Amino acid sequence: MLQQLLIRNFALIEEMIIPFHPGLTVLSGETGAGKSIVVDAVSLVLGGKADRDMVRHGTDKAYVEGTFDIEGNQALLAYLQNESLDVEDNVLIISREINATGRTTSRVNGTLINLQVQKTLASLLMEIHGQHEHQALLSEENHILFLDTLGDSAYENLVMKTSDSFALYKQYQREYETLIRDNEYRQERLDRLYKQQKELEKANLQPGEEEELVKARDFLRNTDKINRGLQSACSYLSEGNGQQEAALQQVKLSVQALQEMTGIQDTYDALTARLDALYYDLEDIAYALRKNLSDLDLDDAQLDGIEARLDVVRRMEKKYGTSIAEVLEYQQKITEEISRFESLDEHIEQQKAKAENAYQQFIQTARQLSKARHVLAKETEEKIDHELSHLNMPSARFTIQLQAEERSANNRGIDKVRFFIAANKGEEAKPLSKTASGGELSRIMLAIKSVASEKTLVSSMVFDEIDTGISGKTAAVVAEKMWDIARYRQVICVTHLQQIAAMASSHALVRKYEEDNRTKTEVVYMNEESRIEEISRLLGETREKVSSGAQHALSLLKDAALYREKHSGHAG
Repeated sequence: MLQQLLIRNFALIEEMIIPFHPGLTVLSGETGAGKSIVVDAVSLVLGGKADRDMVRHGTDKAYVEGTFDIEGNQALLAYLQNESLDVEDNVLIISREINATGRTTSRVNGTLINLQVQKTLASLLMEIHGQHEHQALLSEENHILFLDTLGDSAYENLVMKTSDSFALYKQYQREYETLIRDNEYRQERLDRLYKQQKELEKANLQPGEEEELVKARDFLRNTDKINRGLQSACSYLSEGNGQQEAALQQVKLSVQALQEMTGIQDTYDALTARLDALYYDLEDIAYALRKNLSDLDLDDAQLDGIEARLDVVRRMEKKYGTSIAEVLEYQQKITEEISRFESLDEHIEQQKAKAENAYQQFIQTARQLSKARHVLAKETEEKIDHELSHLNMPSARFTIQLQAEERSANNRGIDKVRFFIAANKGEEAKPLSKTASGGELSRIMLAIKSVASEKTLVSSMVFDEIDTGISGKTAAVVAEKMWDIARYRQVICVTHLQQIAAMASSHALVRKYEEDNRTKTEVVYMNEESRIEEISRLLGETREKVSSGAQHALSLLKDAALYREKHSGHAG
């Protein structure tokens, strides 16, 4: 359950900590006081839509934080463990920050999470039922969604299986349709591919070829410089330049000069040996230089051939890739695509068979779901009729019409679901969207939520002014129904009805005030005396009727206390 809500710089709220309790908590207050702001804050904690306009004027970010007691919520604990999210003492803190640009950051116990994880956590923690759901109930395309939420785990698995099989069928069908479209321009595409394949085969590019060609080209471009260098080096080593003897001759003379001192001192002998070795090294170098010079090919035709080959490489790279590796990869893709197009008829038949088989599998599953949906619809009709009888609609008959339409199949199966209502005895059942009044719609929605609460795993529910169009005796039975739900889970309800306010086990007033030239909102839990005043206000008390309003409020509180005592449960 939700233990506490922290709100900071959110809409009209500067900073507020709201504690919440088990049972039925009611939030009431004047229109525009900020009750919806509190619900919006809870919604944000649960992953609801964020808007930069939620950030309080004059601040750079808003912050909301919900603290939950998750003891006994095994599904949630298992999910947290699967996501490697740590929890201590069964306390889960979900926070969300919105900056002035509308960007949000979410955390669980301080760990960053994405929005999908936050929404999954929310689905295991709380449900919010707002006024917008009334409009959703009026839209017949949503009726199947409302019905499917009432099924048990086996039914849910069948819904999921149907959805998965439909997705697989649609995937195969899209692939089949793609092949059909490909077939329409197969020959045109093949002609182009054959042309490209022939061009690439003629080019016959080889891995690493470009690098070798560039090295060879650069060498040939410098053959004149290499020739001059080799000739000069050979000349200096072996021939001299006419004015000075060659280096080899001078080293040889130096060796001979030192050999005359042989045996006089070891130092001279060592120098003689080193100089002698140098002579033979230089002689080897001179030989290598002469050989390189004789091997040097100054053929310009070879350079022209390399330049031409590089031109072929560059043209292929310009057309089919940025390197030989990419061109060869593209060439392989062409070969594969040609093979695919040449055998396209076979692929089309295979894919058609896969799509048809997947469709039959889907239809088989969808028909199983349809049978289960008929059973669920019958059970739901009885349960909702029972709930409506307790909501001051004793003669109402709620009917769920199912019509199988395989040609209109979707991920929910083959059924079209429509809700009908005969609100009064003797009336013909008519579509809900055409006959239900605001008050009837509120009670039907509450009946659906009451039936759904029997199977939901969440421990907390929020009702945001779903009592539209309800008054008098009906309001009293709606209040009792709220308490019946709150006996087994935490219920937080925003209301304008005095009967629901009186039924609360905890009652908080939301009020707006001005301070420091700013409008602010606060939430204050009320004692018995202040509750009498607030319920009197909800009754329409005026200064002339203070006494009668207070007496009426006190009477409502006493009746509610007796009902809670008589129908006590897990709630306080």
